Amino acid sequence: MSEVTPKKDSSEKSLGEDFLFMKSKADANEDHHKKTSPMYSLLGDKNVVLIAIDDHKEIDEAELNGFRRTVAEIEWLLVVLVILCMKLPGMVVPHPENLLITMGLFAAFICFVHYIWRSHGDKRWKLALNTWAMVFFITAVVWQTGALTSPLLPLYFLVVILSATTMGMLTTMLETALMTVCYVLLAASSSGSIQDGFSSFHLADLPGPVIQLFLLWFVAYFVSLISWESEKAKEKIRQLSRTDQLTGLWNMKMLLIFMQREHHRSLLEKRQFSIMMIDADNLKLVNDTYGHGAGTMLIVHIAETMRSELRDADMLARFGGDEFVALLPETDCSEALQVAEVMRHKIADSSMLYEDNPIKIKVSIGIACFPRHGQELSQIMKMADKALYRSKNQGKNQSTIYQQPDETGRRTAAPVE
Repeated sequence: MSEVTPKKDSSEKSLGEDFLFMKSKADANEDHHKKTSPMYSLLGDKNVVLIAIDDHKEIDEAELNGFRRTVAEIEWLLVVLVILCMKLPGMVVPHPENLLITMGLFAAFICFVHYIWRSHGDKRWKLALNTWAMVFFITAVVWQTGALTSPLLPLYFLVVILSATTMGMLTTMLETALMTVCYVLLAASSSGSIQDGFSSFHLADLPGPVIQLFLLWFVAYFVSLISWESEKAKEKIRQLSRTDQLTGLWNMKMLLIFMQREHHRSLLEKRQFSIMMIDADNLKLVNDTYGHGAGTMLIVHIAETMRSELRDADMLARFGGDEFVALLPETDCSEALQVAEVMRHKIADSSMLYEDNPIKIKVSIGIACFPRHGQELSQIMKMADKALYRSKNQGKNQSTIYQQPDETGRRTAAPVE
């Protein structure tokens, strides 16, 4: 008796082959998307928190740390300079023991502030404390080495320059005012006691001290002014490094900073947020038809339209080319979809005039949300990118919320016309 092998139904076989073919095609498209997507180029397999982002805090901290080291070195050099001046021929110090006590107290201050008291780190107010201490130290030293005739009197200029370059104009002016008071007291003490000095002070003695004080204020003002202009230039550079020069939007580095902060807050406070990936559908066609000037105007027009529809709390950045990313704090997927649709329709209903040619503009949008689509920020960003890919792949000019894989292994999205 021969064994009969049952034949498979041809329709079932055809469906299986079609499914395998569609799955392999979808996988191929997925691989192609990962290779060409800027989001995957940015993140790869890394978590967002591993991307080096400083928001200029590290730069500011390094600058303050450099200032602190410089101030400490100058303070020690002041002590060494006073010791050397005590050994100079012709240097008269009526009470050397008092001068040694003054240097000992100042050296103890340096050790405490720079090497023991580190709880507040490098702060500008600690730098100010050091410069004020230097003023009092120099005043005490000058008073004990000849008052206005002391060879150490020009040390005041060192403090003025140091303060102007590290502390700003207001602190420098206040310290210069303190030096002026000290200068007057030193002038009065030149004749013995301060009371006798004031009573014996003559107008004929005035030109020298006035000229020196004028030079002190002159140096304080102009060095502060130069430092202020330098700080303005640094702030301009910082602003340029944070924004996209074409659209004025945040760049991706700054948006990642905002995303990290919002992600951290949302984890702690159990809040939601949404991420939208937006891409222009017809930039290449506009560039090929009207030139890159029109394409540039198209990018600016899209940026301005989207920005007008977002809240102050929302963050919008240009990712590169004609791609944008938006962060919507305290917004779930349905609310983000409503915002996306308003933006999409507003852009589609508007037209851009370029050299008397009206140009219609359309965008596709992908949306992913926390915590619906996971806990990791990098994964949510990639899911928003995949939802954008679905919008583009299913006909463009759509808003799509990312959906998790269904039970058949296929990935679906929810385009909204």
